[in-house]
Amino acid sequence: MTKRADIIDNTDRYITRDIRSGLIYTENLGWLDLGHANPSGAERLWSQMEMHRGGNSDYFEVNYYQDMKKNIYGINTTAGIYRRFLVRRGLSDHDLKGVALSIFMSTSRQFEELQDLWPYILITDSGYSAEDLVSNLFGFCQAVNHADYTSFLDICPKEKAYRIWDYYGPVGQFKNKSVLPLLFPDPFNNKLKHQPYLGHLPIFMSAIRPATNSEWIREIF
Repeated sequence: MTKRADIIDNTDRYITRDIRSGLIYTENLGWLDLGHANPSGAERLWSQMEMHRGGNSDYFEVNYYQDMKKNIYGINTTAGIYRRFLVRRGLSDHDLKGVALSIFMSTSRQFEELQDLWPYILITDSGYSAEDLVSNLFGFCQAVNHADYTSFLDICPKEKAYRIWDYYGPVGQFKNKSVLPLLFPDPFNNKLKHQPYLGHLPIFMSAIRPATNSEWIREIF
């Protein structure tokens, strides 16, 4: 569950792809959770795909998971989504990234749905919180492109981020099942309608599309 106290900006520490916690507000992508945006999880997936893409068999196996640790009424619990796939060998780099994105984002959505179920919904509003999927996608793009895109973020100072939080309320109250950013107009700007709206993804986050070819990817149940 993201809290107001999690809000940071570059006055706290210079924000890079390696920072694993904190909440920032950006003009172009809205709220970003730096834990979700950290590319380490997607790097786990992509390293498997790069390592095994060659070989003689038609397919190679990939394992991917997303999990969480929660304390529920004094009991420490771990829950998550664990999945196995067969991926077609011989795909181009672009197509392989599309397969990786399909695995990554479908697992992300299953994980968000898990957090919307009992008993987790009793202690967290994290399921499909407005910043989650766009933050995940941002981290994925950094991972598969071996890049640091934080310089492309138009990060707002904490004062503005606090103002947006205080006016609209906690970000977890806003649900977003798409990867498009949910933007919150500045309450100080009276020329704007003070209502959140979906924005657009920058080119580096929209260049890869999830693969839909069933011959390229098969889930193992």
